[in-house]
Amino acid sequence: MAPSFSVKSFVLLALMLASAAAASFMRPTASLADQRPPIELDAMIPSRFGEWREQANIPVHIVDPEQQATIDRIYSKTISRNYVNADGYRIMLVIAYGKDQSDALSLHKPEVCYPAQGFKLLDQKDHVLDLPDRSIAATRLVTNLSQRFEPVTYWTVIGDHITRGGVDKKLAEMRYGLTGTVPDGMLVRVSSIDRDSIQAHRIQADFASALVGSISPEHRARFSGSTPPLKTQP
Repeated sequence: MAPSFSVKSFVLLALMLASAAAASFMRPTASLADQRPPIELDAMIPSRFGEWREQANIPVHIVDPEQQATIDRIYSKTISRNYVNADGYRIMLVIAYGKDQSDALSLHKPEVCYPAQGFKLLDQKDHVLDLPDRSIAATRLVTNLSQRFEPVTYWTVIGDHITRGGVDKKLAEMRYGLTGTVPDGMLVRVSSIDRDSIQAHRIQADFASALVGSISPEHRARFSGSTPPLKTQP
């Protein structure tokens, strides 16, 4: 005997099917990255700028294999470099670019990946970072692993928007989603091994400003956003 269904069951089934169809219809399908010139990090980031020069013979800290697999899945392109100035101060630069910043593939933030590698997160603060033509939202961290103290400055770009993550990131993604577009994303991380976090963050800010200022004007907005700048800190 065939099972009987109530009217309520049919209504619920119809609503479920309609909801699934609407979700499929509204899902962004156009890639913002495909509408723009491709990101070529090695070519866009100079090996020398301001007082800084690349040290190609010193590797940047390598993550464990499990973390590397996650990074490879999330990001389309990455670059890791060491820079040194005339005083011998070293800065580690990591830039990671992903073509698809959907819920499944989102930027791997340092306050997550550092502890995943065994680091302690000693401090985390929002910061307004002054760049040559704008001030942007950034985050400052202080991390520690045994005798290694590594202050970090980083920022993220979703499409044309600098975001702090969380709700801010989700709102940026929704703005693109309403136009049927999947945004790309970039994370720029600057760090140094230094017990003096105040000194480290100050030098990192100078480095970040010089770095962005050295990028060709036609590409610069991809690294620092093109939405209205923040009010600079006093």
